[in-house]
Amino acid sequence: MSARADGYSELVELGFRSGLETHQQLATPNKLFCRCPASIRNDPPDSELLRHMRPTLSEFGEYDGTALMEFKTRKQVHYLLYNSSVCTYEMDDTPPFKADPEAVESALEIAMMFGMSLVDEIHITRKQYLDGSIPTGFQRTAIVGVNGSVPFLGRTLGFFQLSLEEDACREVDDVGHHVFYRTDRLSIPLVESVTRPEFYTPAEAALGAALVGDVMRSTRRVRRGIGSVRQDVNVSIRGGTRIEIKGVPRIGMIEALCATEAYRQKGLLDLRAALPGSGADKGFYNASPIFLDPAAISVSGLGTLNAGESAAVQVLPGFAPFIHWPLQPGMDFLDEIDGRIRVIACLERRPCVSEAPEALRAAMGVTDPGDAVLLFAGPQEDLVTASQETVIRVREAFDGVPSETRQALAGGRTTFERILPGPDRMYPDTDLPPEPVSDELRARIVARLKPRPWERRESYAALGVPDQLAGRLINWESADLFDTVRPRVGWPASALAWLLTDRRRGSRRAGADWSGIGEQGIAEALEECFVKGVSLKGSARVLDAMSRAAGLTAAEAMEAEASS
Repeated sequence: MSARADGYSELVELGFRSGLETHQQLATPNKLFCRCPASIRNDPPDSELLRHMRPTLSEFGEYDGTALMEFKTRKQVHYLLYNSSVCTYEMDDTPPFKADPEAVESALEIAMMFGMSLVDEIHITRKQYLDGSIPTGFQRTAIVGVNGSVPFLGRTLGFFQLSLEEDACREVDDVGHHVFYRTDRLSIPLVESVTRPEFYTPAEAALGAALVGDVMRSTRRVRRGIGSVRQDVNVSIRGGTRIEIKGVPRIGMIEALCATEAYRQKGLLDLRAALPGSGADKGFYNASPIFLDPAAISVSGLGTLNAGESAAVQVLPGFAPFIHWPLQPGMDFLDEIDGRIRVIACLERRPCVSEAPEALRAAMGVTDPGDAVLLFAGPQEDLVTASQETVIRVREAFDGVPSETRQALAGGRTTFERILPGPDRMYPDTDLPPEPVSDELRARIVARLKPRPWERRESYAALGVPDQLAGRLINWESADLFDTVRPRVGWPASALAWLLTDRRRGSRRAGADWSGIGEQGIAEALEECFVKGVSLKGSARVLDAMSRAAGLTAAEAMEAEASS
């Protein structure tokens, strides 16, 4: 059964579409626009820097909507600095160096692996980020390849582009109007591949993400491990809009996130259809927070307020039947409002908004059961913002699905992260000149291009290697070693594939890590073992012995193995 038909017929009927933006860090020793080491740190920082971000005009004299939204949060941004891996470039105090040559070559090679046309010149642009994740307020990025394609499920999966860009900081805490970032990840080079919206079920989106990862890892120029790759998953249905689920860290989450988002959009479209028949009107709703006096607070159910806190309600005429309109498992329209308020108004109470109890409704003189009364608590200025965002979100319900970036939650659910950015966030970088992509550089990269994953799977299948073992060879970066060793030995290809994947992993878990021998050393040891008649399993024991005793030769390990 194809991934297009495996239990998702309803979503196919709804016009489900998805595309992927894959952010993969490159395995370079240095950062992209400076020469600081690229490494992840978890030790205590050396110092802290405090900043507040402000939006700037695009080259066309417009503000990006996301930047304006971030500015409304009034966030104080704390940067946790490491003297050995952060310099004045990251803090926007000195101009950038030229892009790291190794990172440029890696990006161009990955673009070629996706069958893309390379650009003639690399033009650096600036992409605004006012959430504080980049101290400059913008990310330097450059397109290196366009219009790619790869085989996928019997058809072709297209790619819009691949970009080379600098990574952002790691968020470590976010409380109220204060957000804290580690700067170790800042400016590590990464590539971003962008597929066309050509996945037609959630299962296809997950399979596509796995394929993109296989292609990138096949170059052996990317970092591995937690946090080195993140997926932005774009989802829409017919009548909805593109929703970007940001920073999905694991492929295993993608299928559930896509399905839930598709049904969330269906729920919002159903809500839009139900609103006019209820008599509700978009023009009914205006931000008008009513601040509570002590008597009203006493019946609000909030308990004792903290110092500096106030409480307020926002009345939504005729909207009570829709407050609990179901949208995600265990989540309804009130959660949509709550997510928006949490991010933009920065209220610290959880939940950020709730329905006013009957005693408070009576105290406020709200007698119509069709009117919704929502309750907030926090600093007075934040409550004004909360009221405004509540009304904005309710008005958007009359239009259907608002364009948003959403954060992945457990169980395939999502919550609001920010308004979806528009083209006004991009503008040219004036610090760096265009960098030509020479014919010599292209030829050098073409000469070292590795086989694509699907090409390797086909050739391995012809050798009798089961598909699961072939997948492990590719995913565990053992395919190059397999290709080197296989012509030199007479063991069955499937047995050699097992040795270099499952058996090698078992040795590592037992404390015998072959990586210390090096790929050339492993290849030479296996060839020597085969020539001297050592079995494949005996060869594994030889490699175990070599890994446990630095400097031990294959011949010495064979002799020790024979006498044991």
